[in-house]
Amino acid sequence: MEQVLGVAIGIALVCLVLSIIASHVQEILASFVSSRARTLEIAILKMLDDPKLYEIFFEHPLIQNISFRPPKFLKLKFLSEDRPRPTYIPSELFSRVLLASLVIRHDAVVTDFPGLVAIMPESSLKTKLQTLMTGILHDANACRLAVEQWYDNTMDRVNGFYKRQTQWALFGLGLLLAILCNANLLHITTKLWDSQAARDQVNAVAQMYSCNGGPECEALRKDYDRARRTIEEDLRALPLGYDLSYTKNYWRTFNQLDTAHNETRAHHTLKLLAYWLIHLFGWLLTGIAVSLGAPFWFDTLNKFVNLRIAGAKPPKVDEARS
Repeated sequence: MEQVLGVAIGIALVCLVLSIIASHVQEILASFVSSRARTLEIAILKMLDDPKLYEIFFEHPLIQNISFRPPKFLKLKFLSEDRPRPTYIPSELFSRVLLASLVIRHDAVVTDFPGLVAIMPESSLKTKLQTLMTGILHDANACRLAVEQWYDNTMDRVNGFYKRQTQWALFGLGLLLAILCNANLLHITTKLWDSQAARDQVNAVAQMYSCNGGPECEALRKDYDRARRTIEEDLRALPLGYDLSYTKNYWRTFNQLDTAHNETRAHHTLKLLAYWLIHLFGWLLTGIAVSLGAPFWFDTLNKFVNLRIAGAKPPKVDEARS
């Protein structure tokens, strides 16, 4: 049980470190391309289904007040857009701005949803609003709450879509990190399973990451450089990085073979192919693990560390007697 926990803690630690790096890179890239704001704008455009109303809505002062320009990478304009966009709109603000935008769009005198729905021409937005307000057209406040609930439900779906996009981005970044760092979960698992010293070193680092409070955590925060050096030294026990000696030895042996020995050459070629296929499979596992996100691996690491510290559950009295 101790060996299994040690391996699990080591895997969770490696995935946590890579997930933290990938998450920071993903957030930086998302801020430059304004992916959150783009997703929000696409969702609202689909809700309104009216380009002119969409422009009136986003040009409203209350929306412009919460809109910001994305950062520029090295001040290069072609790498990011200069138009300010909101990344989040509260449901109450959405209903108020939509009501004001409908008044401007249709040059109406009425200032409530029931009156506006009555004078709006036939359109998909009118059909949506009529469906939402069926049975409550006599109550303007209830109609406003129905629009806000419609917006909240749509944002729930949009958040799910954005999370899926983020997971795919984390998978790509995790796969890239796995290839650059040669973080092969298959080799890491084998190393941790075979080496007690590696498990002990990685478990010591894991306790630093899972520290949630207390004097030990304060000491780690104050002595950050020492903690960083300890992590760098202890993680050297893991099979990270590349060993080019294997490939060099392969090509040296391959070139020394007689050209007539085709079967021997084919054997060496298949051996090298299997070697890289195993690496590719291990990198894919690492990318999938990183796509789960840093919060998942932080919680998993804490659970494994607490379970290891607590130890096995003592037997009951009846079990001990038997």
